[in-house]
Amino acid sequence: MADGRRRRVLVLSGWSPGPLDVLRNRMPDVEFLEPTIPMPPSGCRWCLNPFCLLLLVVIFWLTPEAASNDKLVAQVDESIAWLVRLALLLAIPVLLRLVLAGLVWFAIKDGLWTTSRAIRDFQPDVLVGFSWGGGVALWLLSEGRWKGPTLLLAPTVNAMSWVSCCSAPRLPTPSPSRPTHVFHAENDGFCPASQVAALSAAGCEMHVCDDNHVLLRRQTVEEIHGCLKRLLALPSPSSSDASQTFGANDCGWDD
Repeated sequence: MADGRRRRVLVLSGWSPGPLDVLRNRMPDVEFLEPTIPMPPSGCRWCLNPFCLLLLVVIFWLTPEAASNDKLVAQVDESIAWLVRLALLLAIPVLLRLVLAGLVWFAIKDGLWTTSRAIRDFQPDVLVGFSWGGGVALWLLSEGRWKGPTLLLAPTVNAMSWVSCCSAPRLPTPSPSRPTHVFHAENDGFCPASQVAALSAAGCEMHVCDDNHVLLRRQTVEEIHGCLKRLLALPSPSSSDASQTFGANDCGWDD
């Protein structure tokens, strides 16, 4: 990358911008890019998810059919007809849960693909992820799609893993020159306290704040701003960094 260019930050937002807009306003000399990633049920992009169609089919067609399928029930003995109807009704919640898991799983994968393309084209110096975007950023690190300095703001990785029925991403050990900083709010209903120990054990530098999920208290914003400035002061990721790994040790955590 050419010397003297503006520093670049790739931003992955959540269901709300949180502190991201404040950071952009405070850093006019930094070039920010925010790709559109699917965040169900927010926005329109996730509506292209094939599991969205399956969800509609289950809710508006299969569920009414199961509730009033007299033809199927009529084919069995009357003494067990109620069991057949009950089995059909109990199967619907299980199917809904699986379809919901598929919907979120596909949205995460779509977000990874979109962000990987943005990283290739934009060549950022720092990756910042908030809420859902922070969870996507963790998967990027886990899969080696990004190896540069990273700032994660209230990443909802545990919630995303639970809903998608996937294990949480296992992070490679960060390099001191390519650190991963995580801001966690003490009063965050979306990010459990267990994430602090888990991400710390994975090599992330943790910042625990007296705040809520949106991280908009003045002191929190000041700390986030200072952290981002320090990350931008690090040497830019070079082309050789794209092929290096952080290390052999693989760290993860349980949901």
